[in-house]
Amino acid sequence: MGQRLMGHIRPAEVACSDAIIEMGSEKSALILIKHCRDMKQQEMRLRLITLLLVLLCTALYIFAICTDLRQHEKSGSTGQGSAVAQSPAYSKQERVCPAATDNPQMNPQRMRIHLRSMAANNNTDRVNIEWEVVFGEKYNAEKRAIVIPETSFYFVYVRIALSCQEKDKAANFTGFHVVLNKWNEGYNKTVAMTQASDGIACTSQAFRNVFVGQLFELLEGDHVSVWIEEGYKLITKASFGAYLA
Repeated sequence: MGQRLMGHIRPAEVACSDAIIEMGSEKSALILIKHCRDMKQQEMRLRLITLLLVLLCTALYIFAICTDLRQHEKSGSTGQGSAVAQSPAYSKQERVCPAATDNPQMNPQRMRIHLRSMAANNNTDRVNIEWEVVFGEKYNAEKRAIVIPETSFYFVYVRIALSCQEKDKAANFTGFHVVLNKWNEGYNKTVAMTQASDGIACTSQAFRNVFVGQLFELLEGDHVSVWIEEGYKLITKASFGAYLA
């Protein structure tokens, strides 16, 4: 009797154990799935927090830059306002100074002089051109020369307009030669700085321009003049000048 009962009980125990194993596997799978979901949610939260932090830092950086710029603008405008309030004459001087620097006569720190010829159509060659002052003060009328006030580099220029006279229209060619000279009491000798030669074929050309300009190192007391070796009668007008480079 007991043996039969035992025989009926064994299949039930086996079935229960199988059910327990199956339930354990499903529970483990559910736990794993839930864990994965939790990890994904946590990762999404971390990404969102990181993004918010980056945006916050960017906003703070932009705000700091804007605040700094506003402070600089405010301090600059305040400084300008206080300067004008404290010294009205200074603002007036600021408005006047640019106009003064444009006029060479009102800027004594930089030597500038511009001359124009006094006599035109002179028939005498081998002579210095006589000039009248347009602006500047360093002109020696007796020497017909620009006087250099201090040793430095100067740009010296000469522009001469040439034209044939009616009586020379029949000539085939009329030559012209100009020399830029300097003289100083220290060496008491006339030295040629540069020169140019040109001419006009009066039968085919009515006028011509000659320009000589160059940078020179000149000494204090140098007298710079324009010497016409040939063709003075061709000159209709001329200009001559120098300025501190």
